[in-house]
Amino acid sequence: MVPMSENPRSRSGEHGPVPAVSPRLLGALTVLMLASWLLSMAPLPYSLFSGLTALGALGVLVPVVLQAFRRGRRGMAVFAAVIGVPATLMIVTGAVVSLLFYGPMAELQECRAAAITERAQAQCDAQVQESVAGWLAG
Repeated sequence: MVPMSENPRSRSGEHGPVPAVSPRLLGALTVLMLASWLLSMAPLPYSLFSGLTALGALGVLVPVVLQAFRRGRRGMAVFAAVIGVPATLMIVTGAVVSLLFYGPMAELQECRAAAITERAQAQCDAQVQESVAGWLAG
C-alpha cells in the first residue's frame, strides 16, 4: 500500500526520486532558448544567429519531450511540445526572413537608429516597404 504523503506516480531510484527530465537537458534548453530570444532582438547580422540557436533548442527539445513521455509526465511533454516547437520555429522563421531580406532589413535598422521622431520612423517603414517591393520585382 502506498502512503498518503507519497505521490504514487513518482518513481524512485537508488538515490531518491527520478526527475521527469534530465536537469542537463533542461538547462541546455533554457540557455539555448534564452540565447535565441536575446539574439533575435540584436541588430543584424547578429540576429541571424538566433536561428541557429533556435535549431539547437529544437534539437534539445525533442529528447526532453521523449523523456517526459517515457517517464509518465505526459502533461509536461505536451506542454513543452505545444509551447516549445512553435516558439523555436517562429525564431527560425524570423532569422530566415531576415536573411532573405537582408538588404532592406539592414536599411530599416540603420534608418530607425537615425530616426528621432515617430514621423521619421514612419518614413523609414515606408522606404523599406518600397525597397522590399522593388527587390521582389527584380
